[in-house]
Amino acid sequence: MNVAEIADRILRLDLPHPVRVGVDGFCAAGKTTLADELARLLRARARFVIRASADDFQNPPEIRYQLGKESPEGFLRHGLDLAVLRAELLEPLGPGGSLDYRTSTYDIHALKPNLSPRLRAPASAILILDGLFLHLPDLAGCFDFTIFVTASVETCLARALRRNQEGHASPEQLARIYHYRYIPGFQMYLDQVRPQDLASVVISTEGL
Repeated sequence: MNVAEIADRILRLDLPHPVRVGVDGFCAAGKTTLADELARLLRARARFVIRASADDFQNPPEIRYQLGKESPEGFLRHGLDLAVLRAELLEPLGPGGSLDYRTSTYDIHALKPNLSPRLRAPASAILILDGLFLHLPDLAGCFDFTIFVTASVETCLARALRRNQEGHASPEQLARIYHYRYIPGFQMYLDQVRPQDLASVVISTEGL
């Protein structure tokens, strides 16, 4: 299934509140690229699209690294502030929600809070949220349609190294954090949650 076909499926959803779409997958799997293209196609069909990233709802270092900077479990359990993501973005756009939402609460690069303005969505809006771990039980019921983006860990690491993901000082440093924290942490997610079985659509970006 290609992105245009996914857009068509989303447009067929008839809900009394904004359609909440989650784009899940590993670091550098292609979540952001796919989410941006999906948003473009939906806007071209005259829909109001809210584009957001779970990266803007991360925990501060004292929480995210409480188990150590190389902890796989810490990566899975403490990276995102899931309660705030629910309260500020996903639940307001859901059934019975206020429609008043934020798209950001924390700037992980500046390491400080970053509260975006509170905006009001039309009931016909579509939220496209990309991020890690969007199928965790903590976010159950928060999405109306989900996409799981797959690519091999080798492909994801190669992409991350090409673009110096997260601004690491050296390729060796980035590769180390992938091998010790990101890859085993994401494997825990795959084993415990099985997001590929929960997603509305699974799409591979291998070879792209």
